[in-house]
Amino acid sequence: MHTVILVDDDSAYRRSLRAFLEASYDFRVVAEAGNGHEAVTLVEDLKPDAVIVDLAMPGIGGVEVAEHVMASVPEAAILLVTGANGGPEQRRAAELGMPLIHKGDPLPIENALRTLTRRPRT
Repeated sequence: MHTVILVDDDSAYRRSLRAFLEASYDFRVVAEAGNGHEAVTLVEDLKPDAVIVDLAMPGIGGVEVAEHVMASVPEAAILLVTGANGGPEQRRAAELGMPLIHKGDPLPIENALRTLTRRPRT
């Protein structure tokens, strides 16, 4: 069972993604954050196996949260999600080699998360 933290400023989206992921036998959502500041604290405290982060959030954005996760819990899988197309944040995520999935259908998110959590840990 892989532990997951969900980070998105849309609480309804977090609830629906949580329900979808927890219906799987692979994942247990251990925490949710509505902003980047909360996410940073939760990641440091809980050391999850994976973090799903919304790319565009007020304050600390998704790329910054992902960079913090990479620094503080380097073995954690990171998946960025977005509802937008294009923009500087998406280019920055691509430059850093971070996976980016559209928020619409949760199945590609689950599949990408499953792939990322099966990679050998560094």
